[in-house]
Amino acid sequence: MKKHVALLRILMLSLTLTLPAAAVENEQVMYAGGTVPTVKAGAIGHLDTTSETTLFFEHPGGKLPIPYADIQSFAYDKEVTRHLGVLPAIGVGLLKMRQHRHFFRISYRDDKAEQVVIFEVSKQMPRILQSVLASRSPNACKPNACSHPQP
Repeated sequence: MKKHVALLRILMLSLTLTLPAAAVENEQVMYAGGTVPTVKAGAIGHLDTTSETTLFFEHPGGKLPIPYADIQSFAYDKEVTRHLGVLPAIGVGLLKMRQHRHFFRISYRDDKAEQVVIFEVSKQMPRILQSVLASRSPNACKPNACSHPQP
């Protein structure tokens, strides 16, 4: 019985290691969700940061413009792709690096209401996007600036 349990654990661990994570690659960006009704969650596209005034999310259904001047806040978050128990996490950690997913939450105000978009980006993109948003969106709350008001 113990041999069967050990074999089952090894099989589950190897299956966990071989399953590919559904993640965005290279310059891809996925609209993970938000309040914009014209974009479906899961839409894959890319972010165009070449404009000085507007960030564009270009996807098969069209373009979503986000004016930098209307951005109220943005945040970057990194999450573990798969949540494992303690022992499987140690086993996976010994054999390979844990995979992460990278998300940007952007709050902005359009002509109708306040909107929120959440994008999953590739692992190479957070530094670039964070720098672009910090330099071009003058009204956005910077990290720690909004949570601790000055007296």
